[in-house]
Amino acid sequence: MELITLGTSAAYPTVNRACSGYLIRNNGTGILVDAGSGVTRNLMRWISPLLLDAIIISHLHQDHFIDLYPLYYFLVFHRAWNLPLDVYAPEGAQDFILRIFSPGSENGLDAVYNFKPLKHRGFFKIGDIECQSIGVRHGLPGFGVRISGRRLISYSSDTGFDEVLYDIASGSDVFICEATMQQEQKDLLHLTAAQAGSIAREAGVKKLVLTHIWPDFEPVESLRMAAEQYDGPIIIAEDNMQILLE
Repeated sequence: MELITLGTSAAYPTVNRACSGYLIRNNGTGILVDAGSGVTRNLMRWISPLLLDAIIISHLHQDHFIDLYPLYYFLVFHRAWNLPLDVYAPEGAQDFILRIFSPGSENGLDAVYNFKPLKHRGFFKIGDIECQSIGVRHGLPGFGVRISGRRLISYSSDTGFDEVLYDIASGSDVFICEATMQQEQKDLLHLTAAQAGSIAREAGVKKLVLTHIWPDFEPVESLRMAAEQYDGPIIIAEDNMQILLE
């Protein structure tokens, strides 16, 4: 099983980082989890989008879905054979995303993307990968996911602290956790690196991947904060980082 961190920046892309996106492959199945700005370009470093089996969009903030737009045009102009591509996303995602398309594009979008609603504690299967979506606290509908192939990869999505994160992360071989902040800000509904470390410790995670760190923050400080709470392996996610799970 393989995890590739395609985009790791919070809120906006930087010179070195795209916004949120993760490619997960297990045997012959490939899933794109989130598609923030710049993710399509990085995805094509690893595989053709024609080989994707599905996309999961954790929530409808632009830094997690906006590259569905350029990806749409890639699939259309390459006459992709994998269409319509299943897109698992919060309820209402299709109508929301249509706002960035030209008027009258409904039929074209339907031909490319087959939207399926994520549900709290919902189960679904993509190829040989089993998935569970679990609702998180982020001010709008959002979902963490557990992705099970030969190993278990979990993803927090963007979220404020909640005990449901222990369920998302529980027993994971790799826990991809947002660590936007370095100090708590109650109204922001994002995690600190210390909270990410605490969740990883309590959930029995084997490896913690910190991502979505605010671009102005020093990642080494986030690493230090997480390590004070969790004594297992910690990785600061960087774009186009490959993590193999044997």
